[in-house]
Amino acid sequence: MSQLHIYRTEAVVLRRQDFGEADRILTLYSPWRGKFRAIAKGVRRPKSRLGGHVELFTHVNVLVAEGRNLDIVTQAEATRPFGRIRDDLWKTAYASYVAELVDRFTEEHLGNQPIFDLLLQAFTYLDEVAAPATGVIRESGEAGSTAETAMRNFELRLLGHLGYAPELFTCVQCQERLAPDSENRFSASGGGVLCASCGATHPGGRLLSVPAIKAMRLMAKEPFGVFRRLRLSPDQANEVEGAVRSHLNFILERQLRTAEFLDRMKADTRRERRLAQLAAV
Repeated sequence: MSQLHIYRTEAVVLRRQDFGEADRILTLYSPWRGKFRAIAKGVRRPKSRLGGHVELFTHVNVLVAEGRNLDIVTQAEATRPFGRIRDDLWKTAYASYVAELVDRFTEEHLGNQPIFDLLLQAFTYLDEVAAPATGVIRESGEAGSTAETAMRNFELRLLGHLGYAPELFTCVQCQERLAPDSENRFSASGGGVLCASCGATHPGGRLLSVPAIKAMRLMAKEPFGVFRRLRLSPDQANEVEGAVRSHLNFILERQLRTAEFLDRMKADTRRERRLAQLAAV
């Protein structure tokens, strides 16, 4: 009988799925092993020593035995549980979106330290940001909110690390540098911005203002956290979201489930706000 290989790694829990009577299959992301799946046996039993250490979004240190079909988590110790994320619906929705993005865009067993660091930075922000004072409950669902801009920052940084960054400096059709005062458009199929001249012959492109392009350039180039310095109007924020979302959907050839859920939450929030305003009249 061949001997099991054991390895230890830090990781972030992206997904979990109940399996059998007491087990769970975890999808984890490690800086050197990348995305991998492992089974945590007996974790759903009340007295399991693993239980509280492998919750969703947790930064955990795990000891894993390589298995034939699935690796096996034999030990786990939570480094940062990020418990405040799971205590808030908006934070959970945003964290689920971040986790699904990484899950969909990455292949198994391809380590990437920058992506792992980006994950931790996003979860740290969501865990630490106050609610509702700074906007996760009260302002989420509103274009231009800090939490929404943070998602754009995460998306553009992730795309950059994976080689899918949109072109934001030169026209993707004529290759001319974009004019600072022209009416540009964004083409998901083209992979970036079209100048005013080329955009006129590309009806499927989205209008993208100069402030929106500048914001996207900054978020794609600067580290995660630059969103704290940005102040976008609702229209500009909607432009950025539409451009980045169309780029993501074109690459993945599908809409993310968590994006659809967030859209419904935002729509419900706006509807409740309108009803409250009407009731106050």
